[in-house]
Amino acid sequence: MEEELDNCETYFGIQKYRFGDRLQLHIDYDIAEYEKIMNCRIPKLTLQPILENSIIHGVELKVGGGNLYIRFQCTKNRLLIRISDDGVGMDELTLAKLNQKLGKSTKAFHDNEEKQGGIALVNVNNRIHLIFGDEYGMHVYSVPGEGTDVEITIPILTDDRQVKNRSVLV
Repeated sequence: MEEELDNCETYFGIQKYRFGDRLQLHIDYDIAEYEKIMNCRIPKLTLQPILENSIIHGVELKVGGGNLYIRFQCTKNRLLIRISDDGVGMDELTLAKLNQKLGKSTKAFHDNEEKQGGIALVNVNNRIHLIFGDEYGMHVYSVPGEGTDVEITIPILTDDRQVKNRSVLV
């Protein structure tokens, strides 16, 4: 997770050249769980594409400044990661279609002719499913005019031997 978060901070640093003080990144976690969170195994390039989507589809379209949040929370066996923005949000129909895509299996998505929109999120979600199983993945919440939250659920794993496909983990 530490490497993945470093990638996000590097990407955000590049975006700061575009947006200046108009864009802020906030990272939140329980300090007592810091080591556990930072040592958790996560697929490569999981957080950065979602952060990028938050900027492009949320904050960039908003008048004025915008905030991005990455929040971590541990349960007994899972790590919950919530990437949020206070951007323009999305309407109920768009949100429903996106969550429907996220709920489909990898094969069902590729067989579907309507592949436009949400590709980055679907790809990240499919990799999570392939590596950890269908009980893990992503769900999106959004309110028009208020912003969007993408919640990622993965198992708390700190050892590569616990994962079938180790080559795709950071």
